[in-house]
Amino acid sequence: MKPAHDDLEHRQPVWEALSDLFLDTDTSLARTWRVGILAASPYSIDELQQILVDEVYPVCRSNLFSIAGEWLGFDPEWLQRSILRRLRSPFHRLRRFSLGRLTVHLSGEWRHTKEGILQQRAQSHATNVA
Repeated sequence: MKPAHDDLEHRQPVWEALSDLFLDTDTSLARTWRVGILAASPYSIDELQQILVDEVYPVCRSNLFSIAGEWLGFDPEWLQRSILRRLRSPFHRLRRFSLGRLTVHLSGEWRHTKEGILQQRAQSHATNVA
């Protein structure tokens, strides 16, 4: 997988779709949209999970504990700047110790999203083969 700063065209929509998992709303309502974006990306499920854990989770996780109330989403420019700034930081190597590595795979919505991606990709493949 290319580094994020060399792959912004593909990364930006993926970041936006994955950041949706950190909103203080019923994120299942946007699952179809999120699955469509992620299924169309060039990344494998493992790569998507790596992007989620290493890039999106660190900058969006604090929203889960916010008392600001429900809102529509993360500003795409802020999201990109925050992720790239973090990846350029000499401390980002400590990501191996991220709590996200322990918790993201437990998310029911992420599990449903992964299932949806696999189903959509399988349907797309079957259509292209036929």
